[in-house]
Amino acid sequence: MKIYYKNWRLFLIFLFLFLSIAAILSRMVYVQVQQGNFLLQKGNNQNTSERIIEFKRGSIFDKNGIPLAITITGFDLFALSGLSEDDFLKIKNTLKLKDLKYKPFNKKSLISASLSFEEMRKIRSLRINRLELEKTYKRHYPLGEQVSPLVGFSGRDGYGLEGLEKSYNSILTGKPLKERVLKDGARSAIQRLEIIEFGENSRDIYLTIDSNIQYIAYKYLVEAIKNNDGTAGTVIILDNSAKEVLALASYPSYNPNNPMRSIKKNRAFLESYEPGSIVKPLALAGAIENNLISIDTEMELPIKIEVDGNIINDRKKYGQLKAFEVIKESSQVGATQISFLLGAEKLIDNYKKFGFSKPVNINFPSTSFGSINSRDEISDIEIATLGYGYGLTATPFQISQAYAIFANKGTYYDFKIIKDNEFQIFSEQIISEKTANDVLFSMREVIEDGTGILAKLENFDVSGKTGTTEKLRDGNYKSSSYTASFIGIGPNPSNELTIFVNIDGLGSQKYSGGSVAAPLFKKISNDVFSYMGYFNK
Repeated sequence: MKIYYKNWRLFLIFLFLFLSIAAILSRMVYVQVQQGNFLLQKGNNQNTSERIIEFKRGSIFDKNGIPLAITITGFDLFALSGLSEDDFLKIKNTLKLKDLKYKPFNKKSLISASLSFEEMRKIRSLRINRLELEKTYKRHYPLGEQVSPLVGFSGRDGYGLEGLEKSYNSILTGKPLKERVLKDGARSAIQRLEIIEFGENSRDIYLTIDSNIQYIAYKYLVEAIKNNDGTAGTVIILDNSAKEVLALASYPSYNPNNPMRSIKKNRAFLESYEPGSIVKPLALAGAIENNLISIDTEMELPIKIEVDGNIINDRKKYGQLKAFEVIKESSQVGATQISFLLGAEKLIDNYKKFGFSKPVNINFPSTSFGSINSRDEISDIEIATLGYGYGLTATPFQISQAYAIFANKGTYYDFKIIKDNEFQIFSEQIISEKTANDVLFSMREVIEDGTGILAKLENFDVSGKTGTTEKLRDGNYKSSSYTASFIGIGPNPSNELTIFVNIDGLGSQKYSGGSVAAPLFKKISNDVFSYMGYFNK
């Protein structure tokens, strides 16, 4: 058989084409079958990503449900690349952004921050494609400076930076959710694929603070500081029966809603100072407990005594005073004699039993312990001054809890500031109920006809004690700078509240606890007793 040249050439062409098609088909089968899973996975990875979802920060409320710290939801509006001028003008007119001018948007750009829900709905109704809305959270403090040294504030990232916002940050923030999501061509999440790490919801916290009582305390505190040319002060109100803090006012304060805020410390926990004569009832309680004295013991009191070359004197010659009258008149000489009866060891131990130089059981970012002069060898003059409130320091909160012992029949209790049923209240019998009642009687005399007469109320009976301290500066006491204090318990006989007030930075014109702090106590206690529905006289 004869094969022609042309037929042979066509055969080769057809063979080449057949083999080429076969090779292509074989490659396609390999790609689809052998590498299909790999390419599919690669494609999915290019269109998925991890996303972290933060929970809305929990709120802080007072005991009545009034908000002290809340999170307001808002929306940030962004323009995406390619937003037209016509669409921009629609947005500008809708949001009434008078000063905003159009410029070509080549990248994602913020147009307006913190839009309200209503503004967000208006923007969505425009149906403009080249826009993006992102949900935002902003912290707000409705009571502002009234509670800021206590509540504190959180940063832009939502993390608590000061006060209870910091102490309870983990509860308020919860734990974020981590998930893997599928994204569309515009890189927007369209579907959750899996949860990588489960989150934990944020929680609200409720304080024992009553915002109405807090308002009364803060209002009168600021007023008294300004009227007496003081610089700072504190008010603490404790519910002795419930073992709760009802108010804790500290001045100077700050506006937590102002990003340019200047932080001021919480003086109730952090201001450790020499309390002065306020400690005299504590020393008397120690002497009674050690069977060294009774409230009716007659004491011979010269107008002045010399101790280690130092003169300790009273404002007048008493001659003789009963022990309770030493408290009533706030006698320095009498307090010195009580200190010597106790001696250094028992006196210092007594103050420690009342909670001085010990931490308070309050979850706050930082607290001061105060201190007591407790060297191995203490001079007589140091023993004497310890008896009337020098040579030791304590915070207003420590003093308040110490005095609550008298109201609670001699038992020391921790006081809580968070409404938490799991909170374990520590208690310890410090003095007998009889001693507590004896001291309360002495303190009633202070107000009836003693140094605290300006704290006397018309409609309620209370017990109390004044305190005046020269401030220590650069190792020396400055007669031009004083701290005036008053602490009261009432209304008698229930003694349900302990109220502490002090004003710092007073000058030499009007500075005593009796003349400055006692009237402040009177204003606060009168309004608070009435608000709480107490009836006495």
